[in-house]
Amino acid sequence: MKHLLPVLAVCLTAAATITRSAPEQEGSRTIVVYALATDPRNAPVTDLAAADFAVKEDNRPREVISVEPAATPMQVAVIVDDNGSGVFRFGVSQLAQRIQRRAELSLRVVTGQVRTVLELTSDAKTWMAGIAQLGVRPPTPDGGQLLEGIADAARSLTAREAKRPVILVLTVGGQEHSTLLGRDVLDLIHKSRAELYVLFAANAAIRSQAAPARAADLLEGNHNLDQVLGDGPKQSGGRRRDIIATQGLTTDVPQLAGELSAQYAITYRRPAERGTPQRIQVTVQRRGVNVVAPTRAPIR
Repeated sequence: MKHLLPVLAVCLTAAATITRSAPEQEGSRTIVVYALATDPRNAPVTDLAAADFAVKEDNRPREVISVEPAATPMQVAVIVDDNGSGVFRFGVSQLAQRIQRRAELSLRVVTGQVRTVLELTSDAKTWMAGIAQLGVRPPTPDGGQLLEGIADAARSLTAREAKRPVILVLTVGGQEHSTLLGRDVLDLIHKSRAELYVLFAANAAIRSQAAPARAADLLEGNHNLDQVLGDGPKQSGGRRRDIIATQGLTTDVPQLAGELSAQYAITYRRPAERGTPQRIQVTVQRRGVNVVAPTRAPIR
């Protein structure tokens, strides 16, 4: 026994030295992204595990640490641009009922300019009081500043350091009067880490396309808006739906709540590297499963 003690001491010292000199991937960071997996019928797939997922940044494989059903409460910023028609009121009400106790919600309305109806809150009674203001209102037939509403929501979520932010844009189309550049708004969304969801219900009966007073300015404004509403969902891991029949609004808006509830939280390790990766690719090994996830790599 006396002969074993020095050996044991040496082993313990060596183990301690190894632990101190080789910390767990020193300088690396763990990052969480949210993703939805769907089958060929577009129904959520909810039985996947970490071994089913692969993550790459700039085509470099990352270590997937864990994959779990997303349980972090959401911060949902809803932006309504409906030309005062009230067509989104029922859908937003149904959405709110499905996410209550699992989210905070804010509401902005585009009435030419952007009006904040309510700031982020988890109080369902406050939600319903705000949503009640989405009924028929004075129209804004020539459009408004939807880009300003998206940028304002992104800045607010960044300031709140939202853990699981979502921006939901509900629009009937129209002319964009904001002077913001599309790439700048996309950068704001990226900084906030929000997923951008867009429900586009273009309908001439709700908002006709008014003749522009300054065609060049409005053409540029619409180009920037199209860039954000087109590229934003892909980059951020959200989705865009284009609806022709307004009857779909009663089902498509609340359906988003089901998609958000079926998301996975994917935690992966980013090793210490120079610079920030630009692209992320999240894939699933199982055949027939599609993944909705960010394509622009998180900055943190």
